[in-house]
Amino acid sequence: MVNHKIDMNRYEWELNNLKAKPKKDNAVCFYGSSTFAIWKTLEEEFKDYNAINLGFGGSTVDEAVYHFDDILAPFNPKVLVFYDGDNDPVCDYTVEETTELYTELFDKARKAFKGIKIIILETKVSKARIEYKDYVLALNKWIEDYASKHEDTSCVSTADICFDKDGNFIKEHYLDDELHFSPKAYVIIKERIVKLLNE
Repeated sequence: MVNHKIDMNRYEWELNNLKAKPKKDNAVCFYGSSTFAIWKTLEEEFKDYNAINLGFGGSTVDEAVYHFDDILAPFNPKVLVFYDGDNDPVCDYTVEETTELYTELFDKARKAFKGIKIIILETKVSKARIEYKDYVLALNKWIEDYASKHEDTSCVSTADICFDKDGNFIKEHYLDDELHFSPKAYVIIKERIVKLLNE
């Protein structure tokens, strides 16, 4: 069991907004941190898939597990699209702790939602947090291995969205903060997620 390293209710106002959203059964739930939270057109772009955006703050996997019952569970998702991992090292979680929490979250989802499909958006490397590059690469390697071992799980690569063939950051795929994805990056991400939803 991983000990909490942060206040699990630090994004209380955002969590309350998520709790107030109209409930949808069998939704495609996008759950995780600001990479989803700032994607303001997500629900409209995925409206044909009964999508709900449950991203909040600069959250961690620990917070995603902690708020599972009050944020994710009421939507009884048929698909969980999950993104987290780039805030975790900032909050002093090790790769091992983060992957343990990933496993806990997905085990809870399979137990709560029969036949659920899981799509993991791999964590991005960002110029703003370049010091955590090795952490992110190790986490993404674990995600790829995990998905390969579970038939109900797929992963969406972000490596070629972050870097060009020479290993340089693709500037147009980031906002000016050099941390979050830009609209151009989300076009690619959407295409990859839709492909998996249609399989």
